[in-house]
Order: sequence, then structure tokens, then C-alpha cells
Amino acid sequence: MKGDVYPWIQEYKLLGIPSTFLPYPDKPVFHLLEEAACKYRKNGLIQYDYKMTYPEVKRNCEKLASALLRMGLQKGDRVATILPTSIQFVIADYAISRAGLVHIPSSSLEPFETLKHKFNEGTPKVLICMAHFGETAKRLIAKSTIQNLILTKLDDYATDVAELKGHEIVSDVPGAIWLTDILKLETDIHLPQYVFDVERDIETLLFTGGTTGVPKGCMLTHRNIYANSIQNFYAVGPSAKLMRGAIAVLLGLPFFHSYGHSIMHTMTLLGADQILIPEPRDTKSMVRMIRKYRPVIQFGVPAQFMSLAAEDAKDLNILGISGSAPLPQSAQQSFEQKASGGIMEGYGLSEMSPTTHLNITLMKRLFGGEKGLRFLVLLLSIPGVTHFVNCIMRMQGTRITGRITGALTGFLLKSTGKKEKRKNVERRGTIGIPFPDTEVKILDVDEGRTLSWEEVLSGKTGEMCLKGPQRMLGYWPTPGSGLDDEGYVRTSDVVKVDERGYFYVVDRTKDMIIVGGYKVYSREVDEILHHHPDVAEAATVGVPDPAREGSERVVVFVKPKNGHKAKITEESIITYLSDRVAKYAVAKAVGIVDELPLTAVQKVDKKALREKAIALYSRSSAVKKGGKQKGKMKDSRVKRKRREKKRR
Repeated sequence: MKGDVYPWIQEYKLLGIPSTFLPYPDKPVFHLLEEAACKYRKNGLIQYDYKMTYPEVKRNCEKLASALLRMGLQKGDRVATILPTSIQFVIADYAISRAGLVHIPSSSLEPFETLKHKFNEGTPKVLICMAHFGETAKRLIAKSTIQNLILTKLDDYATDVAELKGHEIVSDVPGAIWLTDILKLETDIHLPQYVFDVERDIETLLFTGGTTGVPKGCMLTHRNIYANSIQNFYAVGPSAKLMRGAIAVLLGLPFFHSYGHSIMHTMTLLGADQILIPEPRDTKSMVRMIRKYRPVIQFGVPAQFMSLAAEDAKDLNILGISGSAPLPQSAQQSFEQKASGGIMEGYGLSEMSPTTHLNITLMKRLFGGEKGLRFLVLLLSIPGVTHFVNCIMRMQGTRITGRITGALTGFLLKSTGKKEKRKNVERRGTIGIPFPDTEVKILDVDEGRTLSWEEVLSGKTGEMCLKGPQRMLGYWPTPGSGLDDEGYVRTSDVVKVDERGYFYVVDRTKDMIIVGGYKVYSREVDEILHHHPDVAEAATVGVPDPAREGSERVVVFVKPKNGHKAKITEESIITYLSDRVAKYAVAKAVGIVDELPLTAVQKVDKKALREKAIALYSRSSAVKKGGKQKGKMKDSRVKRKRREKKRR
């Protein structure tokens, strides 16, 4: 099917989203910062109440870029970072880009062997990391191509140091250079004016999470990242232009992850005040920063929104955009009821820079359905209206704009929440529609053939494949690797699509459970369990069935809500599922846990759960088998006594 007849094109028209952004600017990624420093001089980055404006970020970025080149690095060389979401990460990212180098973002939560693998593959010459990570950095230097080490501390850029936990620890590394020393130098900056081939020059070498195998380096070009920033920016329609330079946003997601990395660039394009939360589990700090700086939007992962709802932080009045992992509908409901906030779900993968879909039907609901949205789009299309409103918003500052916008958001959520018809305008459980210029094909899971859109829209599910201007060049170091013959990335996600073009992720092909030939979609079981009154979180996995080769058994893990642990038993969960799923999809074992294992980016670690599930299923089967044997022995004794009684 050609792009002009995709079913979601009509949604673009309704939402005021252009059907294409072609041609994309032939600009390198650091141009995003240069533009923000020119247009939004008062805005910038906020970390522990310390603010660095965009012009200051640009100046520091140029100093670091110059220092990297003085170390002997040349265009195309790699620089690795092990940094949390922080001012330092942003400076490093744009400095590496400005120097014509390639960034390898990494996490301190990754095992040493994983980091060693990434660095042996990517061969970075410089490592920039937090000082408390110095001892591990020394080990990495001994096992890799790293020649120079740059250290930094979070409290280098912090006014409120009380919230820092353990980051003040410093490891002494001989020969290391301090980032603050580089940025304090007032020397002339001489940076070469490189000519960038934005479609071929790599900007970031972003390694996949490795939860299902060895991490692979996605070669993301300047075009990939710049294009995805534009796609993200316009995904909310014409209201994006209203917000330019006028709002604050809260970023509590890791920048070393593809989602956080992309949103950081998008918010720089937006010219927003970026409130940075270095510790993604620090819910109390998030609440404090929201109340102080009044961000209009929070970008996060489902676990963070669930934690905010559990804090019972009333009247946050914030719009959330969730990604990285599936968003349970119960989390949306809880966040709305307890925090007066609404959440929109997005979708992406590292190979696509990463974002490809967003569900903004919440905006439809808030603005009065399709009629109200059409009126807003028409109003903002009148010449001068958007510019005039944006000027007023910028004049009153991000905090006042945030308070007004937040109050309006809270009011609209409460008023529309009482009207079932208005509330039903919002489509929950969907990842939304694809971004403009994103091409999609769907493969039959069993046969591997491309499904027609007639088949898909009639309810057929299949594996989603994607390409577009944000698609990677390939896996390091070979362009084209990881792509099929038509240039598509296979996502491993099984989807269905409704009549308006909204996508629903049914499961991952790797997480799909096959029970006697029947497919069990683990995400659907998870969603059902999230509606259990005593369950806070749930995850479903499959384990090999020892009695049937090639078949699996369903195992679920549940985390009870606070104070509800005594109410949950294996039997009660199995009974709950028996009433709601097919017989073959009912769990054969249930694990009741205090916490579900999470990856570094707060996704449920199903690889770790499968290992636990195998042991759990073995124990559960043994107990049940023993129970049956006891039952059989008891029945045998009863029958024998009856026979003896008859003979007498």
C-alpha cells in the first residue's frame, strides 16, 4: 500500500500533522543546540536547581569539542560516555557531535563484561564518566582502546546537593582530566568547519539493550537523529509551535538509552527548559521539581508513572509521554485519579533512532473530541495566531505558563473523566499512529509473507517492520546489516491495526508463548492481571513443557499492591485468569514477588524472569504431583476399606 493511502493519513489531517516533513534539513545534530542558543537564550538545563542556559551549554560544548580534538582525535573517531541524565551528558553529546566524532552512550548499571564488549566493538579513544565510576574505568582502560579519561561529578552542577546520594565519592585515577578544568579554560576555540554527509556520517553508535542477545551497535547518522527530532516535535500537531521556548519539561529517563537520547534532542529543538533527574528512581525529587518548576510535560517510562501514582502526589496536573516499555491501562487510570495527570504512549526501537509512533488521542479527549480538535487546528492555522500566543507564553515565563497550562490540564481531565462519551474518545492500550515519512509493512508470523492492508484492517495480526528517515544505517560496522532486502527493520513486535490506523502491540515474537500449537500473547495476560484489585505489577513468561516437546507452559509473576500481599495466593491468581483467558493460557505457576527485576532503563527483565520461572515451575509441578500422589494413595486406602467392610 502506498503511503498516501495508509489508514492513518486521515488522522494526520484531523490532528493538524503534516503528511511529510520532506525535505529534511541537511544539518548536523549540533545545529539543534546552536539554534536553541540563538533563539531561546533564557532557557536551558536545570539540574538539582542549578541552571545552565543554552548559550552557556553551547560555549561549554565548544570548549570540550576543542579539547577532544587537541587529544589527537579525528573526524569519525569514537568517544564513550558513562553518564546519567545530566548537564554533563548534554555537553558531552553535543561536543562530540561538534568535533565530528561519534558518541557511544553507556550506563554504569551495565555489567563490566557488557561494557568491555561495547568498547572492544566500538574502539573509543576517550571515556567521559562520573568520578565514582573511576575504579571500573581503570579496568576498562586496561582492556580497551581508551587513551584518555575525563571525570566529572554531579555536584559540579548542583545548587541543592542534599539530593545527591553517593555521587560525591571520588576514585583517584592517575592521568585523568577533570571536565571542570577543561570548561574553565578561557583559551581561543579553534574548531574545524567540517562538511558533513548527514546521510552517511555516524553521529551516535547506540548499542541495543542486549536483553535477548549480545548488544549490537546501531549506526545512527546525523540525518537519522535530526529527522527523528523533527518527527517527535510535530507529533502533537500545531500545539508544538505554541510551546516553542515557552514551557519546561521533566526528563527522568536515562539519556544513554535511545528514548532519552532522542527526547533530549527534541526538547533542545523545542527550546524548552529541560529539568533533568539523574536518578530515574528518585520519585520524591521528581515531585519536588514538578511543584517548583511546573513542567507541562514529563517524559518517562511506565515504572516512573506508577511510582508517582503510588506517592499519591495530588494535583501534579502534568501530561506524561511514556515509552521504552508497555504502558498498562491501569497505570494510566491510577495516574489520572491520584496525580491529576494524563499519559500518552509512544513506541520506538534503537534501530529507528528510536521513535516511530505516538498515541495522542488524549488530546482529542481534552479538546472536546474531533469537532473541538478541528476548531483548534483551524484557529491555529490563521496567520499570526500561533506566533502571537507563543509570544505571550514566552513573555510570562515557563513557570507561569506551566501553572496556567497545568491548571487547565487538570480541569479538563476531571471534567472529561466524568463524561463517558468524552472519555471514550481517548484510545488506551494503543501505541498510536506512525510518524510522517515512516513506512510500515506487516509480516505473517507463521508464513513470513507481507500481509495486505485489507487483511490487516480486517483483524489479522503480524510482525511489524519499519523504515524511514530515522532508520539506522545498519549494525556496526556494516551498513545495511540488520535490514531486509527492502530496507526494513524487523521489530519482533506482533501488532494489530484498527480502522483508523492505530497500532496495538499484541506481543513480541520472542515473548509469545506457544502452548500445544496455540499462541498466548504475554502482554494480553499482563494487561488482564494489571486490572486485578490486589496486583500492582505483573509479568508473564513461558517455560518449556517437559511433557510435550516444542510446547510451553505459562508462568506469571505478580507484585502485590502495598498492604495487599496477604490477599494474593497462587490459587486466587489462577482462578482470576481462568475466568478471563482461554484454558491453555491459564498460568501453571504463579510467583508472588516484592519487586519485578528491571533493566537499566526500567523495563521488566523477562530474560531474568524466565530463568526464575523455570525453577518456579519445576517446584510447583513437583508439589502438585506430590499432592496428586497423596490423593491417589488416600483414595486407594478408602476403596480398600470399603471392600473389606463388604466382605465382612
